[in-house]
Amino acid sequence: MGNNLLFTMKCLLPLFMGGLAVLNSCKEDHPVINDDSGQGSDVDDEYVYIDDRYDNGISCEEYLANYRGVPFKKGPEGNSLFVISEVPTTIEAEDFDDGGQNISFHFKNTTAGNYKDYREEKEVAISKSGEVVNISNINNGDWLCYTLQVTQEGAYSIDTYCVAGSGKTSFYFEVDGKSAGQIVDSPEGDWSDFSRTVKVTNVQLSEGKHVLRWYTTGSVNLDKFVLTRTGEYTGNMVDASLFEYPRYGYYEHNPLFVNFASEMYQNSFTGTLYTADPSAHVWADGRLYVYASHDMEPTQGCDRMDRYHVFSTADMKNWTDHGEIMNSATVKAHVGMGIDGFMWAPDCAYNKEDQLYYFYFPHKIDTDTWRIFVATSKEPAAKFRVKGVIEGIPSTIDPCVFVDDDEQPYIYTSGAGKGCWGAKLRKDDWTKLDGVMSPLTGFTDFHEAPWVHKYKGKYYLSHSDNHASSQGGNRMQYSVSNNPLGPFTPCGVYMYPHGEETAHGSIVEYKGKWYTFYHTANYSGRGALRSVCVDPIEYDQNDRLKVVQNWGQPYEGKAPEVDLSETLVLEAEHYNRGGEHYGYHKNPSEGDIQVGTGNGITYLKSMKSGEWMRYSINVKQTGSYAITCRMRQQRSGGKFRIAINGVYKTNEIKLNGSGSTWNEVFIYPVELQKGEQYIDLRIKGGELDIDCIKLGEGCSQVPGIIQAEDFDEGKYQFREGSKGNFKTYRSDQGVAISASSNIIHISNTSGGDWIQYTFKVLRPVSNVTVRGAAEKDGKFALSFDGGELLTPVPATTGNWNTYSDFPVSNVQLSEGIHTMKIHILNPMNVDSFDFQ
Repeated sequence: MGNNLLFTMKCLLPLFMGGLAVLNSCKEDHPVINDDSGQGSDVDDEYVYIDDRYDNGISCEEYLANYRGVPFKKGPEGNSLFVISEVPTTIEAEDFDDGGQNISFHFKNTTAGNYKDYREEKEVAISKSGEVVNISNINNGDWLCYTLQVTQEGAYSIDTYCVAGSGKTSFYFEVDGKSAGQIVDSPEGDWSDFSRTVKVTNVQLSEGKHVLRWYTTGSVNLDKFVLTRTGEYTGNMVDASLFEYPRYGYYEHNPLFVNFASEMYQNSFTGTLYTADPSAHVWADGRLYVYASHDMEPTQGCDRMDRYHVFSTADMKNWTDHGEIMNSATVKAHVGMGIDGFMWAPDCAYNKEDQLYYFYFPHKIDTDTWRIFVATSKEPAAKFRVKGVIEGIPSTIDPCVFVDDDEQPYIYTSGAGKGCWGAKLRKDDWTKLDGVMSPLTGFTDFHEAPWVHKYKGKYYLSHSDNHASSQGGNRMQYSVSNNPLGPFTPCGVYMYPHGEETAHGSIVEYKGKWYTFYHTANYSGRGALRSVCVDPIEYDQNDRLKVVQNWGQPYEGKAPEVDLSETLVLEAEHYNRGGEHYGYHKNPSEGDIQVGTGNGITYLKSMKSGEWMRYSINVKQTGSYAITCRMRQQRSGGKFRIAINGVYKTNEIKLNGSGSTWNEVFIYPVELQKGEQYIDLRIKGGELDIDCIKLGEGCSQVPGIIQAEDFDEGKYQFREGSKGNFKTYRSDQGVAISASSNIIHISNTSGGDWIQYTFKVLRPVSNVTVRGAAEKDGKFALSFDGGELLTPVPATTGNWNTYSDFPVSNVQLSEGIHTMKIHILNPMNVDSFDFQ
């Protein structure tokens, strides 16, 4: 992990060696824990914390000496033609250095690009959009290098012409291996629109040769850079090495802690502090403490999570960030175990007997094996010494430690598809099991994130379920038992999905009120950059948890009634009250939600990818409803999805038309249950204006698309109906409905299965295309209105998740009501039917 700063927590006598502050180590009084295992014993009382800032220790001079790339645009003597001076210099993105993969560039999508003949290097996706040659198909972690020849030193700005067509993407520059300027977000727009630019300032360039590296955290198309001299050379580099704790923030609204700065992974920039997996406890000092994992930016899934923060409050509004209490470098220093990254959801417990705080956390010791580590301290938010790992716990994650009224501790873990495990810890040694770790029973759809609390003598074990992001994300469920290790009785959902994959929470009582802590990814718009949130939670008269009410309140205080006898119109601007996070979400960089007017229409303006609104409704009659959304798109690529109580009820719906044309998008069926619930309208791409949402009676209509999962109630023959990972999509669960890669589809088909669909033809149809997938030998046939099977169609794509379109010939449908059956001749997945 590179150069480290050695920290001790009492003496503050800094020495400066090689530009790094090294604080003198010193002794402290720290009780020795009875440890006969030899792991992490307190033989040496010196407390050491490795404050790792990811500096690889390589100087700019060493970087240049070791760089093996060569300029693509060069003169007779091999020098770069990118001469940087007082005259602005344009560098075309496709003119990156030669040298090859992981030398002058790193590029994942090596086969993409429609303009490969531009140069001999073929592993970068060079494309041509109109007259613009650009780099396309760029992914998170890709980078490109450009050799510069600077003839006039100075401070420079870099204008980058680029576009992100599917949500927020950030990027940054390095000069000679060191961070330069700022980290910035790419403009959003059509993938071929390179008219907009984003500026990075104060890039310090001395006279001579330099290597400029461009690094992205997501998908973007890249056209060019323009370097302009803006000031004198100072030599000041980006430095994020100093963070002072404690620091303080005031939060009356979710999400929490986002105004705190954070270091970033393997560069010197600072960004937002992203936190996840909150474990909340109230200690004897009367404060509530939250132990959270730390999502590091730029992300690589959740692999780079490698440190923990502690926060505390006395009033649920004023919060203290006590700083880091553990990271992977410190684990290695204390016990010589672990790898970089991979430090996920933690927990903490207090032992009244030895007056120590025990911090439990999962950490990988190699690429395949998780272990549960323990660290101890006399303080709740500092000076934790790693003792080692708890032997006997399988390779699992998400430790939760519950201490019962008799001071007996219990530990629970989960994850990796292994269910929930539990055991006692020894009362005299909380670093060891008392007995064996055993699987626990009594859960519905258990995924991970166990948390145990006690209420009125009963044990409540909450957890996330297996709802994936393509279904709206994990829900939080809970089960109850008379015994801390079960068996448990499942009691249902207490928190709906929030639009991203993971859910993880804790439940705690503080000053007479109960709270649930959890995380969402709304603020960042990226599933691996999450933020801790908190809301009240209540029990009903039967001591069951009520669903957490985190979707705001109806616009006029009372949810409008919906039934099949008349159409309800919801004006888009009448979203739920409660503000950001509850009634709507708007990307922070975009400012607040906007309302536009024109031609007598009031509408929500410029809603972009990752943004959403919620609308409470009171359904008077269970049934299949039609939803019509009136909207227009400011640029191509507009997409959205509809969810009910956070669970998706549609695939991504793509819009057509230009910015001046309002379109009515008809969706049927959307199954609604009787009672109060809310609609989520989530933008998945483009830039949309939204006028209104209509709900009422309907039927499937063509020309258009019918989703395979929207079959007629009870009209099917299906052998493997008990299968499918998305059974909550609808109440008729006799057909296997699954969701993967944001596609809801029919799965687990067998030869001989058939499924029926009824629809209304608005104008004659002569073409039907079935979208499906099969690893090999897939085959189907269609029939209409009880007639003979049409010619069988082979439907093989080589992969169960790779979908293709399969046209069906000899279809002639007149106006009126028709039925269609798809007959499965060989197993395949079925996504949709396109009638034209």
